[in-house]
Amino acid sequence: MEYCKHCGGEVAPDARFCKHCGETLSNEGASSEHTSNTYYSQQEGQEEPGQHDTQPLEQATAPKGNANRKKLNKKTKIMLFSSAALILLLIGAYVVGNTMTSPKHVLNEFRSAIQDEDAEKLAALLTADNDELEITEASVKGMIQHYQSKTNEFKVLMNHLEYQAGGEVDQYGMYALDLQKDGKKFLLFDDYQLIVNPVYVEVATNYKDTDIIVNDEVITTADSENFRQEIGPFLPGELTITAALDTGFFNLERDQTVVGEPSFPSYVDLYLEGDNVTFDLMMKGYDELSSVQLFVNGVDTGMDLTKDERVGPLLTDGSMHVSFEADFPWGTVRTNDQPLTERYMEFNFGDSDEFKQQIQDVLMTYNEEFGEVYSTANPDSLTTAVPDLKERIVEEAAYNLENDIVYSGAFHGMDFYQDSFELEKSYEGFWELTVDTITYYEEAMYEKGSETEMEQIDDETRYHLAYDQQQEIWIVRGIDTAGAMEEDRMERLTVEEPVFHTSETGKEEE
Repeated sequence: MEYCKHCGGEVAPDARFCKHCGETLSNEGASSEHTSNTYYSQQEGQEEPGQHDTQPLEQATAPKGNANRKKLNKKTKIMLFSSAALILLLIGAYVVGNTMTSPKHVLNEFRSAIQDEDAEKLAALLTADNDELEITEASVKGMIQHYQSKTNEFKVLMNHLEYQAGGEVDQYGMYALDLQKDGKKFLLFDDYQLIVNPVYVEVATNYKDTDIIVNDEVITTADSENFRQEIGPFLPGELTITAALDTGFFNLERDQTVVGEPSFPSYVDLYLEGDNVTFDLMMKGYDELSSVQLFVNGVDTGMDLTKDERVGPLLTDGSMHVSFEADFPWGTVRTNDQPLTERYMEFNFGDSDEFKQQIQDVLMTYNEEFGEVYSTANPDSLTTAVPDLKERIVEEAAYNLENDIVYSGAFHGMDFYQDSFELEKSYEGFWELTVDTITYYEEAMYEKGSETEMEQIDDETRYHLAYDQQQEIWIVRGIDTAGAMEEDRMERLTVEEPVFHTSETGKEEE
């Protein structure tokens, strides 16, 4: 067996390098026993020749084994261990870096971002190849929603990206995303990026000043009627596009959700279903008013219909409500709201709750006064009738008194048909109103000295009223038979303490 002349370690006869210290061996491979012992002697402290020569031959020539190896100092050991750790760290970092930047890892991260609906992660993964395309957490939500609901399309996209990851050229620019190698990352690894192919949409709308809104952001505003323009770029995926026209007193809106594709622009027609509506003022004589103000959904439009009866755009699908206001000799009247369902519309100032209450009070008073004047023939008792009607009632009452025909009766109340209040200007130039009612009262007509039972009467009556500008009051000018009435549109007013009138005594009885 031979030994290394440098460290004394045991080596094979044909070894070229020492496996213990790494030094190069001589051509002879190793030193003889004498060379080894001499080396050992020198290393142990430079013994004097006499001392070495006196040692027994066996002892002098015996191999020292591991004891003859050259010991490494602490600094050398630290350097060796540090170098080894650094090499292992670099190797590990390279493996990790290579894995993290691999196309497979990029695709797995993209898949998990879609499946987990992680907008923050997805926004960080995507790269815009267009300076005008902004990638944010909000903008990628449409992509997430689309691929969450369209799993087959997501599979198609992933297959496309996997082909590109394998080095195949697969229709760049035709899909939502492309996987591209873009230089190096950290100077060592291929850098793969998911490049977004932008989407454009061609949008059309019919009214000027209409805002085109995409995902709650105003993109453009129509500068003409029948507007048409290509808008973008946007991220691929679901896009909610809205056309909104704010006229200052109502809004017209229409929206549509499209799926943006990079291969060709989508077309969206956001035609606003508005109509120009004509409001008829002539039919009821409202064109003679000084002004008629239009309200839409309770908001004053500032439009005077006496100057222009045609207004638009308005929705005629019943979703909008209109009302009207004008000044009359008896005061300002504002109609109730009514749904807009026609492009040509008549309206009625009699359809006003406040005005109806005023007329109902007049008719209740008229019927209470009627009993008194019919039993006494006193014209002063009737203040709510035109002179002609009052005269006829007084003449009839006087005739009954002269012929001993007794009238007894009491008024109990009225049902007013709310859809029957019609206000218009007559050909004679005064304002008149018709109202259909059911008038409740009890009465009896009999010869004086005889007896009869009171009859309960429900009289379907149409009242014609006129406004007396001299007295500045509404008065009854005629009575007729009522038309058809709907029960659920009736409003009842009753007399809490009905007063009985009889012509037999000419006095009231309660």
